[in-house]
Amino acid sequence: MIPVYRKNGSYLQELHPATMLALAFSLMVVSLITDNPICQITVILTAGVLAFSAGVFKEWSSWWKLCGVIFVMALVINPLVSRYGATVIWRGPTVPVFGHLFVTAEAIAYGAGMGLRLAAMIWVFALITLTVDPDNVLGLLRGRGAKSALVSALTMRMVPTMMSDAGDLLDAQRARGIVADSGGRWTALKSRIPLVKRILKTSLDRGVSLAEAMESRAYGSGPRSRYREYGFKLGDAAALLAALAILGVGIAGVAAGYVSFAYYPTLSMSFKSGTAAFFAVPVVAAGALLLFSEIWKRSNWLRLRV
Repeated sequence: MIPVYRKNGSYLQELHPATMLALAFSLMVVSLITDNPICQITVILTAGVLAFSAGVFKEWSSWWKLCGVIFVMALVINPLVSRYGATVIWRGPTVPVFGHLFVTAEAIAYGAGMGLRLAAMIWVFALITLTVDPDNVLGLLRGRGAKSALVSALTMRMVPTMMSDAGDLLDAQRARGIVADSGGRWTALKSRIPLVKRILKTSLDRGVSLAEAMESRAYGSGPRSRYREYGFKLGDAAALLAALAILGVGIAGVAAGYVSFAYYPTLSMSFKSGTAAFFAVPVVAAGALLLFSEIWKRSNWLRLRV
């Protein structure tokens, strides 16, 4: 599936766009400030719970193939190019330019850790794509750099839309008995040329239609009007508290050394009496939002006031 924003009326999608961006930002910061692989897994689990809460878990989890490929690439490439680590597990021949090849356990672990970090970042961005309307992100600027924001919002939509168009065109070709991937690599590549041409034409037609729609709505001719005014409510306060908890615990854990992890020269991890709590807080915060969203979904009184 292609992760494209589709409004489903969930609690997280009804939040102020700045609130969801803050929640995602807290996860990204936690992923970037520590090398601990358990923290990366925690970020992935937290993003998964939030995706489930927003009702987009199926679309969110569809990116496991891309994350898996990136993880394997980092796991394979880093041990071959890294010359750090004290535990040598394989010694190879001497290769020109690269020198004497050897693989260390620390290099493998570092590649796995970086692969987990990249996967965590991808899944956080997928969560943003599925839960935040690009038009609402554009509306945050309120005239300050609106044209640049418009370009950014259209760019965010471009790749998922083109991928969706490509999938529809491939399905149409298969329905007509055209097998695009048959034969060798060169034959398969040539069979994709008509598809690329059609996607380019469709994109240009969509651009013209978008320009005409903007012109018919008098875009840029005066002060901007808004279809819906977003304000901060109690539901935003709950999500912001969760974001602050995730961010605060992550920074405190790194500063106090509770989640410290070193790959070189040997693998070492600091595990104190409260370390498990630092790993659990982000998932618990996301679980609290999941519980709140389920109550919010079933309570008309709460939906009107939060």
